[in-house]
Formats: sequence, C-alpha cells, structure tokens
Amino acid sequence: MRAGLLFLWLVLCAPAALAQAQAEGGAAAGYPITDGLAATVVGTPADLKAELPADLDFAVRTLEPLVERETPASLRYARPLQYLLVTQDEPAPLAFVIAGTGASALSSKCVLLSRALHEVGYSVACLPSPTSVPFMLGAAEHPVPGRMSADVEELYRLMGAVRDDLPETTEVTGYALTGWSLGATEAAFVAAHDAKVGTFDFSRVLLLNPAVSVWDSVRRMDALLERNLDGGIDGIPAFVARGLGGLRRIYSSGDSLRFNEDFLYRAYTSQSPDRADIAAIVGLAFRLALANMSFAADVLTQSDVIVPRNVELGPYDSMDPYIKRSFRMSFTDYIDELLLPYWNRDGRDLSRRRLIAEADLRHIEDFLARHEDIAVFANADDPILGDGDVSFLRSTFGSRARIRPHGGHLGNLGYRDTIAALQDFFSP
Repeated sequence: MRAGLLFLWLVLCAPAALAQAQAEGGAAAGYPITDGLAATVVGTPADLKAELPADLDFAVRTLEPLVERETPASLRYARPLQYLLVTQDEPAPLAFVIAGTGASALSSKCVLLSRALHEVGYSVACLPSPTSVPFMLGAAEHPVPGRMSADVEELYRLMGAVRDDLPETTEVTGYALTGWSLGATEAAFVAAHDAKVGTFDFSRVLLLNPAVSVWDSVRRMDALLERNLDGGIDGIPAFVARGLGGLRRIYSSGDSLRFNEDFLYRAYTSQSPDRADIAAIVGLAFRLALANMSFAADVLTQSDVIVPRNVELGPYDSMDPYIKRSFRMSFTDYIDELLLPYWNRDGRDLSRRRLIAEADLRHIEDFLARHEDIAVFANADDPILGDGDVSFLRSTFGSRARIRPHGGHLGNLGYRDTIAALQDFFSP
C-alpha cells in the first residue's frame, strides 16, 4: 500500500527538519511507532528489520489465462497472469502467499514473506490478489471482486494451476498458506473451503493483519479520506500539488534522498507531521486500489458505470474523465453500483446483507476456533479494525492470536520479532 504514496506524506513535512532527521541515531528498542496510522505509512526502521537471505533465486512464472476473454486496450498493461516462485533444492512443503488489496505477485511483501518462509525450509508461491487487474483479467470468471465465495473459488483454481505449473525438479511434500490484509481474510476462507474439498490439506495457515469484516474495514478507509482530506475527493489535486511542492524544495536543498522505511521513520520522529495528512494518505492509498479495481470491473463487464457502454477506449484515448469517475467511487458505491448489480443480473437475488456477511470472519468462526493449525497476527491499533474485531480475534483464536499493541496495518510486518514469530509458527 505504501508504494507511490509514501513520498507524498514525507514531502508534506517541513523540509527544514530533514537534516536533523538524517543526523539522528537508530530507533529505540522494540517496535517504536505507537500511532497506528503512522505505523501503517512508515513501516519498520532499517535497524529493526529482520535479517533475511538476499540472494534467493526468484522466478517470475507466467500462466496461461484461466478464463477466455479479450483484453480491452485500456487494460493491456495488466497482462500476463504471473506468480512469484522460489523453491528449495530438496523435497519441501510449498507455502502459498495471497497478496493484499490490489497487490500483484511481485510486490515487496511477497518478496519479504518468501524470504522468511524459504529460510525455514519452504518453497514459496506468491499469488496476486483477486482485486488486482492481472487476476481479474486472467484468473477471474467473475471479474468483479468482492463476493467472498467467488473470489475463494477463483483463488483455489489458481492454486491448482500453480501446483500443476511447478518445475519438474520441485518436489512438494505438503502445503501451507498465508496472506496479508485482504489476502489474510481470503486465506481463512480458502482454508475453510479446502477443509471440505481436501485438495491441499494445509498443515499451517497464518493470517497476517486480516480484516475481520471486509466491508467494515473498507468503510473505515473511506472515512479516513472523507474526514481528513480538505474538500474530499475534490481536494486530491491540491493535496498532491502541496506534496510535489515540498519535493521540489527538498531536492533544491541539496540533501540526498532515499525513500525507504528508515528515512521515513527518522523524518516522522523529528518533524511531527499533521495526523490528518497521515490519515488522508492511508485513505488515499486504499482509494487508489479501489479506483483501479472499479475501472477494470466496469470495463470487463460493460456495466456502464464509469465508461459508457458505447465507448470503446483505444490505447491513446484520454483517460481523464474515467479516472475522475473511478476515484469518486467509494467502497459503498462499488457495492451498490457494480458488485450487487453484477450478481443480481438476469433476475438473481443476492442481498446486500448476505454479501457483507459472507465476507466476515464471523461467518466461519466455528471453523477458525477449532482448527489448531490456523493462527493470526494482528495489531490492536490497526486502522482497519474496530475494538470488536480485536476482541473477536482474541476470543476466537485464543493462544493462537498474536496481537501486538502497536504496528498499525502491516507496519511491523518486517520487524524482526514479527518475522521470528512467523518463522517459529511455520517451522516443523
């Protein structure tokens, strides 16, 4: 979620304090950021990150599309369907990793988790999120993500395709599963589906910062944007312009810049950025993922919500009006204008209440409570969770819940204690 938007938060801070930030020493012991929103943006300082192998032989493997459809000119950038693979030289279990909202299989978190799992003896296959455009194009029979049962079936089919695509030299002795954010919630439902079907028989399943109720979580992200961005969506241009102005001032000052988590942390500790700016950045990151997903869903289904049905966009056509319409769609708009109409076409009858309930971990509470091989890592200050969600995770998972007081949404994923706990859970 940080890529492409972190710089905006950084440059909104006063550049005069950058020299001080760069001169300060390392962070205090323990995960140091006690504000959940700031942790979500800043992540983990370099000196607190886990040391993991950096020389693994990653392979980006391309699959033939699992569905037959023409690729609209406006979405050709999202081909082909790929997954990230790193294997052991000897027989080993294979861990599937499901990416979070909007993320591809090549994201930095895929690489991080692959390194952590490979170090404790796993081959690892990282999959794109069902909310990513490559997945929607190449793997989704129903290219309007958000109905959990359909997304899970399509993920499960992709896992089967990956299993069948593995190099002949890769000997798999069993399967495990993890995912982060929305991918963690989906991993829980995939595990419940597999318990009925029995294809993989996952030995271990770990949920990393899951949403409990997907739709409650995304509404919280909408609220962050609406409450903290002056002018709402109409205020985005001014917000970005302010950030770009700060960036120009920093570069003209002659300071060298490296936009990494360590620099962001030091800038955060020295500059006391406006909390409303941080909240707006988090909300804007989620809205960007939603805009990409909404545009692709509308084009692929010709829903006439963003792009008029009679308009066939070419590769050189202006996208400005459609980008604006995509950004104006809240998650509630997406449900009401794209998701529900898609599933209720041809006289079907899927209620909004059922759609929302099916994407809530409470829907499979009994399954999660009784399976000792499923655990959860979460943070009490995660902005996608409410107090009731944290209580649910504690009561449902019991001793299998590792809930830290601080870390925000995935801010402490790379923290050495988090990685150590993850590796301990997956170790034989």
